[in-house]
Amino acid sequence: MRSLSTLLILLVTISFTVAQTPDPAVEKEKFALLNNGATVGMVIKSVIKADTKRLSLTEQQVPKARQIITDATVKFNEGVKKLKASGMNQKKLRVLAVDVETGKLLAYKAILTPQQYSILLAQHKKMYPESKV
Repeated sequence: MRSLSTLLILLVTISFTVAQTPDPAVEKEKFALLNNGATVGMVIKSVIKADTKRLSLTEQQVPKARQIITDATVKFNEGVKKLKASGMNQKKLRVLAVDVETGKLLAYKAILTPQQYSILLAQHKKMYPESKV
């Protein structure tokens, strides 16, 4: 049960920029880690809502943050699918989450103010002490 709550926290904070914009149909895809019918789009909406509140994102930052979150969610979802196919365990899932979270910091740094970034960095260090940021 603890690992499920940790995963839900991960879902609320993931984001990472990749080179290509995903297809809008991807948002309707089932999220591989949850069995409750949640879609990638539902996860994206909840992450945007949480990040907007936590970081006090401005109207100009929200579209860029949405793209970062979309890319990260897709990357995480694809990673979970690959892990399920090759034998998923908590350690492998944690490595994937740390990779996505570290990418989030790098992607978000370009759009956040120093104060917003410090909030994000502090939370990242608290949740992922093994990360090399």
